[in-house]
Parts: sequence; structure tokens; C-alpha cells
Amino acid sequence: MITEALIVALTSLIAGMTGVSQAFIELFYRKKEILKKEKKQQEILSNKITRLTDSLHESSVLMAEIEEEFERQKKLAEEWKEQEATSKIIASMNQDEIDAVAKIFGGQLEKEAKKSGRSSIIQNIIFCIIGIIGGYLASKLLP
Repeated sequence: MITEALIVALTSLIAGMTGVSQAFIELFYRKKEILKKEKKQQEILSNKITRLTDSLHESSVLMAEIEEEFERQKKLAEEWKEQEATSKIIASMNQDEIDAVAKIFGGQLEKEAKKSGRSSIIQNIIFCIIGIIGGYLASKLLP
């Protein structure tokens, strides 16, 4: 109410000084106020749209993570199913079959251990020779 009275007083003062119609000045002022309000509303709407977009992006990222977790769970369930099948096969075997499998795998493991032992001995010999040669060269080249 007071602002309206001030607007009328200011517009009549400006109209008297400039010679422009008071109605035109009021119309210009009111249009300017409407434009300010419109700009403010556009900013508010823009902020809300930005927040909504951010929220949707976060939701899509979360959905992707959930889908990945479902895939992991699915793979884990498949692995458990395979383990279950293997366990059923082992459980259905009699003692002679179990002994035969253990003997096969035990023999294979022993062969691998022997190969590994031979390999490490050969590697140790090679590194020993390299060390001796390196020591000899270092003693001759360095004073």
C-alpha cells in the first residue's frame, strides 16, 4: 500500500519533470517489475531443473551399480551351483573311487613339486655363476 503510494508519487514527479505521461511511466515501471519477477522465476525453475538433473544422474549411477552387483551375485550363485554339483559327485563316490582320484592328483602334485625343485636349483646355480663373474669383474675394474 505504501509502495503503491510512493510509486504514484514518484511517477507523477518524473512525469512533471520530463513531460512524459504518468500512465506511460507507471506502465514502464510495472513492466520492469514483471520482468524482474519473471527472471527470478526462471532462475528458480532453472535451479530446480538442475537439481532434478543431478538427482536423475545420481539415480542412474546408483542403478548401474545395483545392476553390477546383481551380476556379481548371479555369478557367485552360478559358482555355488558348480561347487554343489562337484560336491554331489564327490559325495556319491565310494571309497575306492576317492582313493583313485587322490592317488592321481597326489602323483600329479608330486611331479610338479619335483619339477619346481629342479627348476629352483638350476636358477640358483645360474645366479651363483653370475655373482662370481660379477664379483671377479668388480675386483678387476674397481681399484
